[in-house]
Amino acid sequence: MYCRHYMVRSTPTVLDTATLAEAMATMIKHHRQQLLVVNAQSEFVGEISTFTLAKMLLPPGQAQQTAEEAEKESVIDVDDRIAPYLNRRVGDFVEHDLPVMHPDTPLVDAVRLLASGKLRLPVVDPETNKFVGAISSLSVLRRYQF
Repeated sequence: MYCRHYMVRSTPTVLDTATLAEAMATMIKHHRQQLLVVNAQSEFVGEISTFTLAKMLLPPGQAQQTAEEAEKESVIDVDDRIAPYLNRRVGDFVEHDLPVMHPDTPLVDAVRLLASGKLRLPVVDPETNKFVGAISSLSVLRRYQF
């Protein structure tokens, strides 16, 4: 079995030139913790995840927050921490260290990475680096619909 047998071709992606606000809207709409990022030529670039976004919500330079500080904080304070980033390009925040699968990568190689905690793996054409789909634990397990 190969990745091409289980990959999903119609997975949502985001352009590296899209704004962070657009990426967040896509994540929310499609219930995704991670979006795969492509460029205008449909080449795979990397990923943006909710983990990256969560870091933007943290108070600057503050490892812990006291109960008093938490009590004083408002929703607007939290919103104000992410607001400066919303109009910036997704490409500014892309994580590039995601393993890449090819359609002819053995399925077991992808499953091993998924079992180690990867959410979704991009599948790209090895000759063109064009994004052709993605594989996740759910895309493999969907075969077992009861």
